[in-house]
Amino acid sequence: MEPEAPAGWDFFDAVDFPTGLTDDPMGRAQVRHVVTAVVVGHEGAAWLPRLTEALWAMARRPDRLIAIDTGSTDDTAQLLAEMPGVEPVVSMSARTGFGTAVTRGLEAVGFAPIPSAVGPYGDDGHAPVVEWLWLLHDDCAPAPKALEQLLLQATLSPETGIWGPKLRLWPRDRELLEVGVTTSLGGRRDTGIEAGELDQGQHDQPRQVLSVSSAGMLVRRDVWQALHGFDPRLPMFRDDLDFGWRASRAGFRVGVAPDAVVYHAQAAATGERALAGTRRHAYQLDRAHAYYTVLANAPGKLLPLLILRFLAGTILRSAWFLIGKTPSGAVDEWTALLGTVLAGGWTQARKDRRRLDKVPYDEIKGLFSRSVHALRHNLEETGSTISERLREAWADEPEEQAPTSARRAKSTARVAVDQPRWRRQLIRRPFLVAWVVLAVGAIVAARGLIGGGVLRSNLMLPPHETLASLWHAAAAAPEGVTPPAWLAQFWALSTVTFGPSGATNLLLLGAIPLAALAAWALLRAFVVDRVARAWGASAYGLAVFTNGAISQGRIGTVVAAIVLPLLGAAVHTVARRRRVVIQGSWRAAWFAGICQAVLFAFTPALGLLVGIALAAGAVLGLGWRRQGRQLVFSVVLGLVLVLPWTIQLVLHPSRLGQEAGGPPTAGVGPGDSLANLLTGTPVGAPAPWWFAVPLILVALLSLTRETRQRYELVGWFAALAGLAGTLIASRLGGGSGPLMFLMTAGWIVTVTVAWDSVGKSADLIVQGVLGIVLVASVVTAGFWLVRGDDGPLWRGPAQDLPAYLVSSQGPPQNASILVVRKDPTSATRFSLVREGGPRMGALEAAPKPEQTKPITDVLSALGGGGTGEEGRQLAALAVDYVYLPAPVDPTLMSTLDSLPGLTRASAADNDASWLVDRTKIEGKTPVESQVRSLWRVLGIIAWLIALIFCLPSARRTVAVPHGTHARRSS
Repeated sequence: MEPEAPAGWDFFDAVDFPTGLTDDPMGRAQVRHVVTAVVVGHEGAAWLPRLTEALWAMARRPDRLIAIDTGSTDDTAQLLAEMPGVEPVVSMSARTGFGTAVTRGLEAVGFAPIPSAVGPYGDDGHAPVVEWLWLLHDDCAPAPKALEQLLLQATLSPETGIWGPKLRLWPRDRELLEVGVTTSLGGRRDTGIEAGELDQGQHDQPRQVLSVSSAGMLVRRDVWQALHGFDPRLPMFRDDLDFGWRASRAGFRVGVAPDAVVYHAQAAATGERALAGTRRHAYQLDRAHAYYTVLANAPGKLLPLLILRFLAGTILRSAWFLIGKTPSGAVDEWTALLGTVLAGGWTQARKDRRRLDKVPYDEIKGLFSRSVHALRHNLEETGSTISERLREAWADEPEEQAPTSARRAKSTARVAVDQPRWRRQLIRRPFLVAWVVLAVGAIVAARGLIGGGVLRSNLMLPPHETLASLWHAAAAAPEGVTPPAWLAQFWALSTVTFGPSGATNLLLLGAIPLAALAAWALLRAFVVDRVARAWGASAYGLAVFTNGAISQGRIGTVVAAIVLPLLGAAVHTVARRRRVVIQGSWRAAWFAGICQAVLFAFTPALGLLVGIALAAGAVLGLGWRRQGRQLVFSVVLGLVLVLPWTIQLVLHPSRLGQEAGGPPTAGVGPGDSLANLLTGTPVGAPAPWWFAVPLILVALLSLTRETRQRYELVGWFAALAGLAGTLIASRLGGGSGPLMFLMTAGWIVTVTVAWDSVGKSADLIVQGVLGIVLVASVVTAGFWLVRGDDGPLWRGPAQDLPAYLVSSQGPPQNASILVVRKDPTSATRFSLVREGGPRMGALEAAPKPEQTKPITDVLSALGGGGTGEEGRQLAALAVDYVYLPAPVDPTLMSTLDSLPGLTRASAADNDASWLVDRTKIEGKTPVESQVRSLWRVLGIIAWLIALIFCLPSARRTVAVPHGTHARRSS
């Protein structure tokens, strides 16, 4: 070799020069190690200078250095020729894989000759000789004592035929990549190294492993020849795993020497250079080679289960890529699996390797990664990917004017350093404290609603008993009647809340903390002051209580309160100005459309008002630019997602004033009270109207300021829009509870933004005003905790029928019960109860009057005294029982007692019921439900498309062949 090294090679740290044994402590005979190093280069001009410097810096250099260039078009061949003591460069085509290149290079040059002179350990040349092959990549750099430490471990453990170094991140990072590698039978590469883990000596223990990386792998010559080198079917990726697995099957041990350090850039896996000799994606190639490695080496008895496991994994990963809007990833998955399994190369490989089976699988089973570890890694990787992409998708970007330093300072709470850490964290996060208080308060306020049964109120029908019955209600309705769109959305929520009853409990009892959390997500986009932001979110959550939505069981308003801030955050993302270009966000537009669809379904009047406001603001304020088009698109998308319910709203405008969950809420509004109208408090709400007076006064006071931010104007616009909508809805006879909530939400936004603007003002007037707001909020919260959530809302049985009637509705009887409500002072009302009685959505999907006319005619005849044929007519209408809940009209009861075909049945006090004789008549119900399968399927497809487009794009994660870091490619 050259006597002098080029300048600039002294780039290694002190940790790269480990101190330790240089002789065998067991006193065994000296061994002469002869090392042949092989460097394979392909387009490696960016990394080869560092490798050359590393070879110059080595204390123990290889005895022969073979350099191979595989069709490089840059200066790789020239740089390979400049390495110290290198043999003439061997040139090959670009399609030559790593293992094939090593084999042909050895055939062309040969192993290093065994010197006859005095050996490197001072022996007389007669010590036993062990020949080694050292594999190097062009993008790696061994530490100065890497080879020396590998040979030292080979001396201490002569039974081990393959040694590998500890890999760290290029160029000389302390971040660990690999200290030995293994695989699961599912094909997942596993090193036991956490992402981003630093080298602190925690893995510095030589041990036996399944395989080591080919970057720095030291292989005994007899092992290499016995295994015929790397598998030529694996030109890159997984070739080292396959080689180690074959070695373990053949009885050769594989070990790792952590004191030997090699830095690796992983250029092919990271996409820093194109793959040689293939047009396949790195991810596809890695997956295909993973399948091949397992199928070629796994025990034959496990092959059927492994193929099924591969198929299930491919289906799940393909679904993930489709959800993440990366269909090419799904194509790669299936191409890799089908191409590997159907090509059949692994079957020939199994035949060729039968001679290696000297060690049973059970003896090396402990070297493999357990499936539970692979599952844990997959879940962790999926969770981290989702959180990372969500942060990227919804991260706040600076406005066109960067905030001043004084304004930015308001977002950082100054805490004395002598405070305990937990106290400092709480002071810096006031909303966290407020949210915990609201969550605990929600439990306290619900103390009277905890127990058996279901939540019910005069404005909310009982929830369905099962997910199946809820889905049937969402898909079935009488002819000409459209089931409400919110039932399908409520079913989706119920799937993750253990049923419809759990979804009802979550929405009503957890409405305040959920609404506060949603409001915080909106306010954090434009409110800097942490205390103001915490107050605004908390006040918004308490507004759900003061509006009476919880105590009255108005599911629609509760859902709207949670969705409105999320819609606002999405609209803010679309409409805000970017520093470079006004570009909007299609992802946020899709999410805004989903929020619009929820509002249209649960609170049609509020959804219509917000939709008109967004469309008008997009056209008038933003023009027909990209942002304006995105907002209009979100409104149209919201209307499309609730089809055909949108058509029903157009044909029947009276339904705009209804809320989801129960009877029409026309009575929910300001009534004739001007005070309730101006304060946005419905008549019958648990909190008195004057609770909102301080909030309105402060909002009015903010108008006197000389400078007002545009978000204050947006808040006032929302409040005035809610006021106008309330006036119109109340005059038309519809419910206006959600619109009145919009008024309160607008005032809260206005006051929060004004608070954020004045900040920590020293003005006594400002401090007094803020004190009034805080006191009013504390009083409202105390009133909520003392009063609780109960009132009109109560918990009880799902039906008010006698127990035997409830049981008769189940199989095998499947009884149909006609419930008639009639007292001497009211008109006759009836409902045909089947399959558990009236549930949520039953009123919106009620049959048309002409469909129930046969029942109406029978009841009219009974009201006139009856003709004696009503019993037969009821049997012909498939009615099994007639039930009259208290108070009962005595005239109607005596008429039913005298009818032939009706037999008095037992009932509770003041109730009455009759059994209809259907033994001689085969009845047919006048109202048959029809399942809208086509609409449900189209609706599911539309919602899936919308959800996919509002989610962040997925990234293909390449299982790196020489490390643990997940490298992503678009």
